[in-house]
Amino acid sequence: MSWLNLNQSFNSLKGQITNFASEVLSENTTEDADSEETGINSPLKELEEKCNTQQLEIAALKKLNEELQATLQSEVRNISHV
Repeated sequence: MSWLNLNQSFNSLKGQITNFASEVLSENTTEDADSEETGINSPLKELEEKCNTQQLEIAALKKLNEELQATLQSEVRNISHV
């Protein structure tokens, strides 16, 4: 009878260890997936920020170009009327 109780205790302990190991492995898998996602999202966000910054810079340069062309045309007209 004592062997039966000892066997049950071992089975119970084995089940607890198995459950614990499964939980630990599950947590590591979830953490790895989160870290991979963060690792991918970080460079993606950086690229998006750079693109937005460059788009703003391009818009400012286009506006400056238009202003300079208008000034040039005005000066050309003034010279041709002289």
